[in-house]
Amino acid sequence: MMTSMKSLIMKLSFSFALIISLAFVSCAQNNSKQDTSAPKSQTANTEKIKIPIDGMVCSACQSSVRKTIKSLNGVKEVEVSLENRNAIIVFYPNLIKTEEIQQAVNKGGFTAGKPQQVKQ
Repeated sequence: MMTSMKSLIMKLSFSFALIISLAFVSCAQNNSKQDTSAPKSQTANTEKIKIPIDGMVCSACQSSVRKTIKSLNGVKEVEVSLENRNAIIVFYPNLIKTEEIQQAVNKGGFTAGKPQQVKQ
């Protein structure tokens, strides 16, 4: 009886140690964040625009517009103003065109006006 109890304790100890080891290994593997920013050679080639946006009536609308624009490949920064009814966007023109940004806003149920260049 004592031998089977020792055997059980050893098996449980080994299993516990194995589980802890695997947990540490899996946590260590996914420790770094992926760099989703544009390559360094593209950072100097950004443009900044302001787009008037009609249809925003609340902070949820503002958040929806911001998320829609930010999700587009080639968009670096987005500031959406509910008060001013516009979005200021910094983007990489070699990756996305202003028309594509406007289309995304329009597909979200809002109306994007004519973009204006903004000094950076």
